[in-house]
Amino acid sequence: MARTDLWSGLLLTLFGALIFWRASTFPSMAGLVYGPGLFPSIAAVGLMVCGALLLVSALVIQGRTMAAGAADRAEADHRPSMDRRRAGARLAALVLIVAGFGLALEPLGFHVTSILAITATARLFGLNLLRALCLSVPLTFGVHLLFYSVMHVPLPWGVMTPLAW
Repeated sequence: MARTDLWSGLLLTLFGALIFWRASTFPSMAGLVYGPGLFPSIAAVGLMVCGALLLVSALVIQGRTMAAGAADRAEADHRPSMDRRRAGARLAALVLIVAGFGLALEPLGFHVTSILAITATARLFGLNLLRALCLSVPLTFGVHLLFYSVMHVPLPWGVMTPLAW
């Protein structure tokens, strides 16, 4: 686990740095205080912070494991194959959810797609349906309020176009 987190943290940090660098090359737009690179830059900083935290925690765990001795280290790295299969299936499902979000965003709209994606992700990580909906609906409308109403970023309405304000 610590070794996997080490690589995941490193890759996440590098990926965030790449996004930040690419977002800094976006041209600025006339009449706007912020340009089109602002949102990718914010997301990139979040990725870099999460990647760095994952990397540091993996290094701390790895250091403790090494200090505990070789026998304990072998035990800490041991994972039953069933856990690995479940983790792999969960990762594949998460990739499918993200891909489905990208494909369904335009035709279904931000609200429907976000509620479905967040609910599916929450269910994937163990929340029951009611709690998943209690998470996804306010989160979706909160993000809509932030992006559409406050920052004036157009979001696709899709099937909810007749209800657009």
